[in-house]
Amino acid sequence: MGTHIKDWAAVEGAYYTGHGSGEVVWLLIAIALCVVPLVVGSRHELDAYKKLKK
Repeated sequence: MGTHIKDWAAVEGAYYTGHGSGEVVWLLIAIALCVVPLVVGSRHELDAYKKLKK
């Protein structure tokens, strides 16, 4: 990634390449892509269960 560090012995402080790169946005998108289908599927299954009970 364009660094002069060749091994972990040379790393003395925090070394995070994602800082300031908009990574938080992509993390939130990935979380939404996991949570939204779970919520939609759960609602669908609940509706189907209620219709079956009638």
